[in-house]
Amino acid sequence: MVLNQQIRKEMDDAIKNWCPNVTLLKKEESRAQKVWKFKSGSDFIYGYLVGQMEGYIAGLIVGKHGKIPDAEESKEIRKMVEIRAKEIRQVMSKHEKKGKDDCIFTT
Repeated sequence: MVLNQQIRKEMDDAIKNWCPNVTLLKKEESRAQKVWKFKSGSDFIYGYLVGQMEGYIAGLIVGKHGKIPDAEESKEIRKMVEIRAKEIRQVMSKHEKKGKDDCIFTT
């Protein structure tokens, strides 16, 4: 399996830095809503972050191993992100409550 400990560690480290994405998305929420027609800004941002995380992991695999993740690896990637659903929501919640550009994620 390509999803070794090194890739898992890089993913854990990267999750700590997702706040800038929340900041940017919140600033553009009204414009994005006009384009994408979503009802809940929080759900849209959550989905965006999940997609970004999955793409980030897939990119790590391509960069380090020169191959696109197969079906089994894609399932494992999805699992790695799914188990962090609560953490993702916490990042969003902290950011929205504080209204700051510089939130820090602690695991």
